Amino acid sequence: MFKKIIATSFLIYSQLASSQMIEATGQAIIYNEDLADARYRATEQALKQAVLQANARVISEDTLTNGEVESASSVRGTGITQSTNIIKEERKNDILTVVVAAEVTPEHICSNGATNLYRKSVGVTSFALQTPQQANLGSIHNVPRLMPRDLVNEINKQGFLHALAATNIQIYPDLINAPTSTNPDGSLTDVARIGEDLGVQYVVTGVIRDIGPVNELEPNKANVFKNFKHEENKTSGLRNLAIDLYLYDGFSGALLFEQSYFETGEWDLDKSIRTGYGSPRFKNTNFGKIAQQVLWQAALDTSSRLRCQPFMANIFRTEGNRVHINAGSIAGVKLNDTFGIYRRYEVFNQLQNPLTQLNNANINITIKQVQPNFSIGELNIDARILNVQQQDVVIAW
Repeated sequence: MFKKIIATSFLIYSQLASSQMIEATGQAIIYNEDLADARYRATEQALKQAVLQANARVISEDTLTNGEVESASSVRGTGITQSTNIIKEERKNDILTVVVAAEVTPEHICSNGATNLYRKSVGVTSFALQTPQQANLGSIHNVPRLMPRDLVNEINKQGFLHALAATNIQIYPDLINAPTSTNPDGSLTDVARIGEDLGVQYVVTGVIRDIGPVNELEPNKANVFKNFKHEENKTSGLRNLAIDLYLYDGFSGALLFEQSYFETGEWDLDKSIRTGYGSPRFKNTNFGKIAQQVLWQAALDTSSRLRCQPFMANIFRTEGNRVHINAGSIAGVKLNDTFGIYRRYEVFNQLQNPLTQLNNANINITIKQVQPNFSIGELNIDARILNVQQQDVVIAW
């Protein structure tokens, strides 16, 4: 028998908006057989999904085939939930999955006025491992690059953002103090430059704080060889998974969101077995399943945090009154869409570190051509007269 849960964290009333019922799925890890706690946390995740799906519209993802434009569809949207009924619940090992039917009201209530439904681009960089020797257990030394790759897959699977893997890039030279970090020459970590190089609106990175055993046994000095032999091939037991995730604005380099995730999972293999991160054998361990669930949650949190952020794209070419922007049908841009132009300036703080400033130019462009990865808009007059230049930015709120 399922309970009715009032979703207070998203409770907003609107007399002008009509509600709809949306089904969404959430997951949570079960601790100490506490199903009520897991059910509550899984329902919270499902509500985030419902909010993202509410007022969903089908967007065009056009591709060119033999000179013809073909369209595929994906769904995204925004909304607010009032109440939720759990209609299905399933337990598999230590993970509880719930399916909810949420009453959702279409929203126009982002505090910054954002109402756009464009698919924002996110670049995901390498996750630095704070204690590299912890990867010896299972020989998962590839975790700094493969874990963010799995996060990219989870983000794209959910469909609200367009994520790109850039796991060859490591942001933090100083892991202990991340995200407050400086380069070896003393300059601030330049996330804005990385965002520009990748051509993305947002940059996600992280630090893997802990993947070591929960109770790592130290050999007794008096019986070091005996204890070592006893522990050498012993099944390892519980293993920590602690990750700090950081989300940056790729244009200004500003830190928008940070979240810590901490879980434990059973590493039920002998210490001598080398699985590598992401292998089928790794994924079949309890720890591997827990890691995947954490990444699913991180992907959902990232999409939820960016829900009310404005959509931005770089201007990479001007020609007469035509302006090329680096966002196309994959991002949901359509013919006759209108964007505002913002001028990009570089200013310097008291330490002479460069910062990016965007100023509203009070100029609009209207999209006249759309390709998968870029679009062409038109101004009323020549771009040179209006001083519209490469690296200026278009924004939709």
